[in-house]
Amino acid sequence: MDITFNQLFLGVIFFTIIQRIGELFWSKRNEKYLLSEGAKIIYEPNYIFMVLLHTSWLASILICAIFQPKEISPLIFMISVIIFVLGQFLRLSAIMTLGKRWSTKIVVLPQAPLVTNGLFKIIRHPNYLGVVLEIVALPLMGGYWKLALFFSIANFTILYFRIRLEEKMLDQYNGYYKEFSK
Repeated sequence: MDITFNQLFLGVIFFTIIQRIGELFWSKRNEKYLLSEGAKIIYEPNYIFMVLLHTSWLASILICAIFQPKEISPLIFMISVIIFVLGQFLRLSAIMTLGKRWSTKIVVLPQAPLVTNGLFKIIRHPNYLGVVLEIVALPLMGGYWKLALFFSIANFTILYFRIRLEEKMLDQYNGYYKEFSK
């Protein structure tokens, strides 16, 4: 039995959904640990929009793939897979580098040294860059360029405010700007 691009696409969607659910549990575990170490969870008014964005992004792609499948271009599929894998690499290496300090929320551990090793030596926000790549690549795999555009614009908007708040809080509690201006 031959596997079609549409079946591969569905597999990548389900993989991503399972991965994100697992990451939510990992994040909650890390938050409990960080709070026990004196960390502060920073209130982020846009957090709910980020949750809604990621949930609706995956749901929209899954619904389209099941109910409105398109003929998938092998070239576009392969290019999108490469971009998606790069996004996965950036995200997962950032998560591994941050270790117990990674969370889906903005959590600061006052006076703790900033994480400056791994990809953080060359990219200020490798996790967010990875998410940007995944958000554009996954719908493009299936030929859903309108979804890719819509969710990319929404994600950029949310990240614009999130990164500013995160950097401000990291500077306030950990000297972020001083460390990264070196």
